[in-house]
Amino acid sequence: MKNLTNADYLKEFAIRQTAEPDAVPTPFPSLNSILRDEGGGIGTAKGWVGIIAANPGHFKSVLGINFCAEAMKKGMPTAYVSLEMSDNQIASRAYAIISGQSVARLESGSFSPKTFELASGEVMKMPPLYCPERVSTQWEDVVDFVKVCHEEHSVDYFVLDYIQLTAIGGSESIVEAISNVTTDLRAWAVNNRVCVIILSQFNRRTSSDYTQPPRSQGLHGSQILEASADWIALVDHSRVKRENNRCLFWLCIDKNRHGVSQISIPVEVSYDTLRARECLEDELNEFIK
Repeated sequence: MKNLTNADYLKEFAIRQTAEPDAVPTPFPSLNSILRDEGGGIGTAKGWVGIIAANPGHFKSVLGINFCAEAMKKGMPTAYVSLEMSDNQIASRAYAIISGQSVARLESGSFSPKTFELASGEVMKMPPLYCPERVSTQWEDVVDFVKVCHEEHSVDYFVLDYIQLTAIGGSESIVEAISNVTTDLRAWAVNNRVCVIILSQFNRRTSSDYTQPPRSQGLHGSQILEASADWIALVDHSRVKRENNRCLFWLCIDKNRHGVSQISIPVEVSYDTLRARECLEDELNEFIK
């Protein structure tokens, strides 16, 4: 229990508010700049939960790995907890994003030793990127993995791909399961000052409507996702442009507990390297001609 009007607390508050923000940048400067308070205009603060939602095939996992790569550039060990991809699949994508090499030349069937050598040189400069040895959709397995990463390997940055899969195989309904998982994860992140990025699908009604931008209310499974998040970024499947070896889409910041929201950030993804970056205005004008 804390008395917020107590003199000791007021002194403690002033010290904390003038300390350097303990935040982790995202790949997108416009998103970083609007994450205020403990985010400091730098990025996602320790203890926050962010949500990235997209339709299948609209770069949900690619964005998640890009977020890990950005944290790793700042020297942070990270963990990518995929409930559907093997370690090899995560590795090929992460190696391409980290090194800027072609993902096709790092995948099975088209693997290039020369490309791997170039990618390895960059990858080995980075802090650890952990993933589960075996894929499991049981929440208990996810919890065990996350706790081991945090307690034994000092990991303070997690991406969970994706939340709806934690309900598979359980006795609860998907709504109840997602609610329980999200509530537990939120409390754990706050108490342990850990960044958690949750990847999510939309419900069927939202995902099938390609005429309207998605909203947070269309997240699949439970309102608790919307309520628990510090920020929510939605890939707008109503505005996607593909050209040659790249794709442009808009990332809608539909919720931001710590600053402005309802803005759209233009994002380019390279099909070759899977790197995601924010488009500048002059680049955007050229792209959409």
